[in-house]
Amino acid sequence: MAVTCFFSRAAISACLLLALPVIHAQSSTIASTDIEPAATAVAETEAAGAPLQTAEIQQLTDGVVDRIRSDESTAEYAQYFAFEDSPISTQGRRRASPSCKTFPGDSNWPIDIVWDIFDLLLGKALIPTKPVGAPCYDSQWGKKNATKCASIVNNSTNANFLSDDPTANYWPIFEGRTCTVKNDTTGSQCNIGGYPEYAIKVTNVAQIQLAINFARTANLRLVIKNTGHCYLGKSLGAGALSLWTHNLKEIDFLPNYKGPGYSGPALKLAAGVSVRDVYEAADKNNVTVLGAVSWSVGYAGGMITGGGQNPLAGIYGMAADHVVAFQIVTADGRLRTVSESENADLFWALRGGGGGTFGVIVSVIIRAHPKMNVVTAKWTLDTSNNNVDQYWLGVRKFYDEFLNWTDAGLYSFYIMWPTPQLNMAYMFAPNHTLESYTKVVKPFFDYLEANNISLSAPHVATPHTSFYSAYQATWGANNFPVGVDTSLPANRLVPRRNFVEKYEETYALIKSHVSSGKHFLGYHNAPSNAPKTIANQDNAVHPAWRETVFFLVTSSNRTADHSTPTALAARNKQLQEEILQPWRDITPVSEGGGAYLNEASVGELDWQESFYGGYYPKLSEIKSKWDPNDVFYAVTAVGSERWEVQDGEQGVQTQNGKLCRV
Repeated sequence: MAVTCFFSRAAISACLLLALPVIHAQSSTIASTDIEPAATAVAETEAAGAPLQTAEIQQLTDGVVDRIRSDESTAEYAQYFAFEDSPISTQGRRRASPSCKTFPGDSNWPIDIVWDIFDLLLGKALIPTKPVGAPCYDSQWGKKNATKCASIVNNSTNANFLSDDPTANYWPIFEGRTCTVKNDTTGSQCNIGGYPEYAIKVTNVAQIQLAINFARTANLRLVIKNTGHCYLGKSLGAGALSLWTHNLKEIDFLPNYKGPGYSGPALKLAAGVSVRDVYEAADKNNVTVLGAVSWSVGYAGGMITGGGQNPLAGIYGMAADHVVAFQIVTADGRLRTVSESENADLFWALRGGGGGTFGVIVSVIIRAHPKMNVVTAKWTLDTSNNNVDQYWLGVRKFYDEFLNWTDAGLYSFYIMWPTPQLNMAYMFAPNHTLESYTKVVKPFFDYLEANNISLSAPHVATPHTSFYSAYQATWGANNFPVGVDTSLPANRLVPRRNFVEKYEETYALIKSHVSSGKHFLGYHNAPSNAPKTIANQDNAVHPAWRETVFFLVTSSNRTADHSTPTALAARNKQLQEEILQPWRDITPVSEGGGAYLNEASVGELDWQESFYGGYYPKLSEIKSKWDPNDVFYAVTAVGSERWEVQDGEQGVQTQNGKLCRV
């Protein structure tokens, strides 16, 4: 019988070069009733002091692997799905060349019967990718549907819409913009580009284990997506198999938790929950937790593994400092508990050492803190009612008071525009009453009044009796438009010494930055002020965060052309050389500077130092121990220097290309 091969990018003739076991007498079609899903229920035990969640109980076991090996419908391909330490994991298998990850059209790309078996073992959870913008085009996915396209265009900057798609990403530049969402697609084409080939709608641990075993055995690129909220495109990958964890939503409140190194209230969070999900759950249970500013961020994965800068940093430190334990599937396909008492090296690395490279996080247990008062405030200073000299007098006083505000635990979110304007969109004062907050900021506003400096939007402060109420009044009410491709983001961590030893130089750079037509989003942010008795700082969070008082996020010129590879290259060059380099020069890593890897430039120079500081060698050792064959890759993640995406001339690093060893 003829063998049918499934390829989406290359000629079918490549199938003839297949070097897998001889396909003998394949059944014409595998009936779904022939193969049972691989998930089996294990005992409802505890791990790290907390019960396993529903998804964690459904696992791939050695018994299931034996069943796959003994079933005549699957026996010939059982090696694809076995654990790395299984006796059958290498039987009858010819590995692909280690120089590149197997790509659609390669001779060793799994044939379609293997994908069919895989899908059945997954419980029919395999989703062939259809780019989110496909209805806007005549393409392999069908004719253009103007009505659907219009709806997609209207939702293309909506974070929930993009999160609910198996493969869509918030920053289309890093996909390669091969199927751009737009109504007028005349002369344009839609292809799969940097999106993964398939996504798995993950609802249990067994599916994650199967996917890892399959990707490892077939040498496939593997990526992980919860929401797609990634400044660098880590949840993308041409030719990849994607684990879409967004539907793992279980949250358990543990009021009397007792686990490794901690006793007290805690929450156990599945891998698909968002920051807003966690904040809501904490509020319902009268506790407070640390999380990101943006509500659409995935909590348990990238946010935690990147360190987790947050509005409570000035009193509690980084979000990663409050993790008690993880459940994680490692490169061998095994589910493991990771805490300070089990697999302690991974526990250290996962809290700040970057996502997508040590394993797939299934759940995380975090400490919860008491309910608290918060004061929120907003105001705007510009030249509407002031001359330029008055404006800069007010700005100077703002930065003169900067350390006083951070040391009082205040956290801010303001933008300095070159118009000129200082827009304090959100001031967030945790553990403050209106009276205590007013006392902290009084010198600044008294100075403005004494010098006849007027605010174009008055200072308005509002007390709240809970973190969630304050959050909903600030970032929770912000739509945070995403899905745009008109800028390249970047950031810098500025240490305390810049406001003590190099204050004049630092202030001069702030002024010249905006005066020359640039902008930045600034934060009062001092995780170093958190008592070590509260925050477990023995982790891989960049040491720069322990010295930071000022965090700034900037980007390439958003009004300039970003539409072509040539234009992107020009914007990236300007970003690296003109916008970021002065900040690198004044905040070298050797003096406590760095960059936050979760909101960084994909082209960051010396990224190992900028993102990980002196911890990179230790992180690299841990990576090599737990993933010696690089099953996991993510751009700028630990170990990624061994790989490159062959994406051609895109102007900036994208994920639209084959992944090959350097």
